[in-house]
Parts: sequence; structure tokens; C-alpha cells
Amino acid sequence: VTLKKGKTCTITAKAVPAKAITYATSSKKVATVSSKGVITAKKKGSATITVKCNGVTKKIKVKVTD
Repeated sequence: VTLKKGKTCTITAKAVPAKAITYATSSKKVATVSSKGVITAKKKGSATITVKCNGVTKKIKVKVTD
């Protein structure tokens, strides 16, 4: 995913129960992610968003540009 600084993008993840889905970022300075899966681009750079649920882990690379 490539985002411009200040823009957002939503990760769509489906699981039962939905509360079991967790999101984490490798760099809060570059990109943050909410508990609902909304990625917010903070500053130029790269980060990895990790989505975990029911023992399954997926990673999404995020590149932030000016």
C-alpha cells in the first residue's frame, strides 16, 4: 500500500469473533493503525502493519510519500 502523508486507508479483515482481530504497526512515526484497521500515514517512510486473528498473522507493507 502506498499512501500520501495525511491520508488514510482501511484494512478489511473478517473473522469470527470480530473482536479477535488485532492490528499493530512497526513504526508509529510513519503510519498508525486503529483497532478498526484504519491506517493513517504520518510521515515519509515505510512501516509494516501486522494483522493477527485466531493464530493467523498477515503483514501489509505501507509506504508513505510526501
